[in-house]
Amino acid sequence: MLVFLRQRWFLCALLTGVSLALSLPHVVHAWTQELPPQLVVALALFLMAWTMPSRSLAGELRRPWAALWAMAISYGFLPGAAWGLGMLAPADVKIGLLLAASVPCTLASCVLWTRLAGGNEATALLTVLGCTLSSWFITTFWLATTTGTQVEIPAVKMMGDLALTLILPVALGQGLRLHAVGARFADRHKKPLSVVSQLIILAIVLKAAATVGLKIDDGRELKIALLLLSGASAFGLHLLALVTGLWTSAAWGFDRPRCLAVAFAGSQKTLPISLMLFDRYFVEQFPLAVVPLLFFHVGQLLLDTLIAERIKHAAAPPEMVETL
Repeated sequence: MLVFLRQRWFLCALLTGVSLALSLPHVVHAWTQELPPQLVVALALFLMAWTMPSRSLAGELRRPWAALWAMAISYGFLPGAAWGLGMLAPADVKIGLLLAASVPCTLASCVLWTRLAGGNEATALLTVLGCTLSSWFITTFWLATTTGTQVEIPAVKMMGDLALTLILPVALGQGLRLHAVGARFADRHKKPLSVVSQLIILAIVLKAAATVGLKIDDGRELKIALLLLSGASAFGLHLLALVTGLWTSAAWGFDRPRCLAVAFAGSQKTLPISLMLFDRYFVEQFPLAVVPLLFFHVGQLLLDTLIAERIKHAAAPPEMVETL
């Protein structure tokens, strides 16, 4: 039992925290409402970038095709599918799906889940870096193009916000690794620094969950039908991107570890950035757009845990299954 909790503490904390936020939203909201999304996101990205080994990316840069295909899934197929699906949904659900799909892939979980399934971590890392560094332009393009008729987006300001929140922290984190002392400190304390980063992300998830909980309390504002539609759309969108990434990368001839990396890195998205954009540009006109954001992020963590562990067990020799 202790081994289970130690290995899956984040998922246990996630499920417990989200349950509390949905059942006692006023209590959790009182603790999370003052969290500044932009500063919190930048801090989490800085810590993840500081602990990201640069040398593991060097070899993948010589063969970047799998990472580039994962970026195409993440920034091409997934936002396009969200836009198409959103055309059939209410405005708040559409905006929420587009926000969830247009931001870069998540830093921590796509690498961890790729590792759990036996995939190529370097491919996932390169995808993370590429998505992060290009988000200031691509995310702004998608949101300005697909939501421009419903909400006025200051594209230049959004680009600046994303550049400051994404590129600067990653540059600072990787810059620290150029110095031997900084790199040694990050490598020696990688686990606790990663835990701090995960706790920061958990705080952002709880902030979103508390917001949804407040909407649920007000039955006049959030209907059960919208809740179910948001959940089904977010879960389905993520699974569609994951399966598409796995099948298409196999069709391109990538090896199995790279196919797994493309599947996870191409389908997972970061909640902190989408929540930051929601708070800055969409909350007043589309307050319920936070619902599909929460479903997408929590859903990808839960679903991908089951998928990655199933892949791991399927690939293990029969004599090893009992030890996994």
